[in-house]
Amino acid sequence: MKKVTKRVISVVSVLLLVVSLFASSVLGSVGNSSVKAKAATTSQYRNVMYYGDWSIWGGEGQFYPKDIPAEQLTHLNFAFLDFDSNGNLKFTDKDAAVGAPVGQDGVQWGGANAGILNALQELRAKNPNMKIGISIGGWSKSGDFSAIGENATARANFVSNVMKFIKYTNMDFVDLDWEYPASVRAADLVDNKNDEGTPNAKPADKQNYITLLQDLRTALDKQGVDVKKKYELSVALPASQGMLANGVDVAKLFNVVDFANIMTYDMNGAWTPNSAHHTALYGNPADPNYNDGFSVDQTVKYLKSQGAASNKIVVGAAFYTRGWNKVEAGTSATQPGLFQAATKNNKDADLGATYGAPNEKPLATGDGGRAGGVWAYKSIDALKAKSPTLVEYWDDVAKAPYLYSKTTGEFYTYDNVRSVTAKAQYVKDNNLGGMISWMQSQDKATTSTKRDELTKAIKQGLFGAGELAANTIVYSNLNVEATVAPYSENGVGYEITIKNKEVANETNEVLQATEFAAETVKLPKFYIPVKAGETLTAGDYKAGTVATANGYTTVDLASVYDGQQIPQGATYTFRLKSNLTSVNVNNIANISLTQRMSKAGTELGKQVIFGGGAVIPDPSDTVAPTAPTNLATVAANVTDVAVPLSWTAATDNVGVAGYKVYRNGTEVATASGTSYTDTGLTASTAYSYTIKAYDAAGNASTASAALSVTTKAGSVTPPVGTGTWDSAKIYTQNDQVTYNGHAYKAKWWTQGDVPGAEQWGPWELVS
Repeated sequence: MKKVTKRVISVVSVLLLVVSLFASSVLGSVGNSSVKAKAATTSQYRNVMYYGDWSIWGGEGQFYPKDIPAEQLTHLNFAFLDFDSNGNLKFTDKDAAVGAPVGQDGVQWGGANAGILNALQELRAKNPNMKIGISIGGWSKSGDFSAIGENATARANFVSNVMKFIKYTNMDFVDLDWEYPASVRAADLVDNKNDEGTPNAKPADKQNYITLLQDLRTALDKQGVDVKKKYELSVALPASQGMLANGVDVAKLFNVVDFANIMTYDMNGAWTPNSAHHTALYGNPADPNYNDGFSVDQTVKYLKSQGAASNKIVVGAAFYTRGWNKVEAGTSATQPGLFQAATKNNKDADLGATYGAPNEKPLATGDGGRAGGVWAYKSIDALKAKSPTLVEYWDDVAKAPYLYSKTTGEFYTYDNVRSVTAKAQYVKDNNLGGMISWMQSQDKATTSTKRDELTKAIKQGLFGAGELAANTIVYSNLNVEATVAPYSENGVGYEITIKNKEVANETNEVLQATEFAAETVKLPKFYIPVKAGETLTAGDYKAGTVATANGYTTVDLASVYDGQQIPQGATYTFRLKSNLTSVNVNNIANISLTQRMSKAGTELGKQVIFGGGAVIPDPSDTVAPTAPTNLATVAANVTDVAVPLSWTAATDNVGVAGYKVYRNGTEVATASGTSYTDTGLTASTAYSYTIKAYDAAGNASTASAALSVTTKAGSVTPPVGTGTWDSAKIYTQNDQVTYNGHAYKAKWWTQGDVPGAEQWGPWELVS
């Protein structure tokens, strides 16, 4: 955890309705985080990636979270989490999720810091540009969605359990992957022995899908207020227009979710009697199935025609091939084999005839038993070596590559750097929400252990070469306390006892494991302010590594086996020896705790567990003690007075819980982000605002930023709205209302939510 107590912010702008003024800060030197923030690229786009829990095993070359090119991503989906018909959560692979060390230094099998779910938190701490989330369901685990969708009790249990899960794992978003509503499918046990199919799908799924999403949206917003973070909700949608029309109310869905990941891959494959692209950007009229609309462009146009918001549409890229075993060459000299008839001359693992080409991995009944010509992008060179007569071609209409052999008839369709770059440009040209890719382990390594060739091409296509903007990571405090007592034995010093007062409450396997991980103190490090004239050293082996720097004595227990984890209800005691002849516990003003997921990991947060009466300055911050007042005075001809304030993030801001806003010396609000609109003010009146950062323990920074604002009376156009807010009325996205003299716009479906009541609520202040 990055240790945080004092964070300094500078007001850089104040906006009075449509009047804006930018003021520079003179708050002292800037830390590394602020330097990165200045260079960061900001955009509406998203570079979203799936990471499968099976990636850590031998079949995927033991591809661990630490090797994900996280600096290139905005969102990472952990795939998948399962559930039953009563809404209880289930692991798809418990060892992968919470058991295996996954290449982390100092992590043991089954430890509280083991598994992918913990490793992802460390990965995000090192790369705060990337949000982490859970993808629920998937192709083989969507069988129980119909049951929870139609049953209010099961649905409420499911939603409650998901909220607990993302709180314990400190995730940023939930991705619902229902494949597919209202679409009946038998389980394919040749492909996957654990496949559930969707045998209970029904027409009512279409509305129940929206109800489930709305319940998740409401719960996410409520929990977000409680934990002071903004959760996102996304979905995975099919590319097939028929599937969409059958099971998805597009307009209602896009009013609820933050974005939708369109699976514009697997649009053609071994189930098709002719060769075609499986992830083409544009439809090619030469395709005999062109009217089915199997391309990114055709799917996007359909979604927009059904009411989808462009900036919420996230289109897909495939990091793998689909292939046919024998395809006719046709008559085209420049594009042989494309859109040509295939022959069923191969067999699946059950000996059933198939058009498909052999996969990269051997066929096995119940574990990839369908021959579909599936090869990871990273293995295409190996595919070419296996079939040396394969030649790469480019379809400039579809903006898609393919491999074809005139000798063997093999045909493989996939994405490459050129095609994903074209997709990224399409996203920008059409004001879409970004791109999603399946999946990270299949990308090709470039100059490191990271598999990043396509990932980097997408990031650069969407954002350019600059660094991605960092997010503020919010950490919840544990119920941990320290007690300090003097001792006198072979000198004098302090005996410090750490008590983890958390209690295990969960019984469900998933929640029990994630609660245990969340509420165990992991690889702790303690910070103790140095008192003038006193030096502290290790008083026993249990103190681990003790050092003094930047005004702190640090106690790092990573080297002490018994101290590496302090589980729920446990205590741990160590001694610090003083150089004084007598000691007083008052010499220790406070003790703060940080944690890591691995020995070399980034510190994830900070909380004061002893004392805490004074704000602990962070040694990495160098600032003036106060900010100048009267940075700016602004006036505007308004009578409906609302003052939107904005400020830069605190320097070295990892771990800041939020910001306190003071008006004329009185605290009026807290904000988790770097903006706040103060309302209900009087015209022709001077106001003084002060902004202070605070940490998870509630400590406010000693340094602050101040700004003076003067309003004056004048004429103003009344707020625009579709009428006065009515608690009984249903509003959908972009509906406008007036309430208490202000205009608000709905961000999503809402009924009964008071405009302006909640910072992360469904209403956006317009004027």
